[in-house]
Amino acid sequence: MNVDVLGQAMAEQLDQILWTARSAGSTLIVSRGQHPDAIGVMMREGLVRERLGHLVLTPKGHARRRECAPY
Repeated sequence: MNVDVLGQAMAEQLDQILWTARSAGSTLIVSRGQHPDAIGVMMREGLVRERLGHLVLTPKGHARRRECAPY
């Protein structure tokens, strides 16, 4: 498989994970049940951070989530 295709597949997976983040008050939480590689990429890119044992979206993660909105 081509590297560009793999990169595109990971980007689509990240967008899907961000879009399905659940709300906990004013915080959006990402499930730890997602693919570990995807979570690692999201942490390295600064899209999520760990807070009180949860993976929460950062401001950068919120912006990316708005960009990938299906509507």
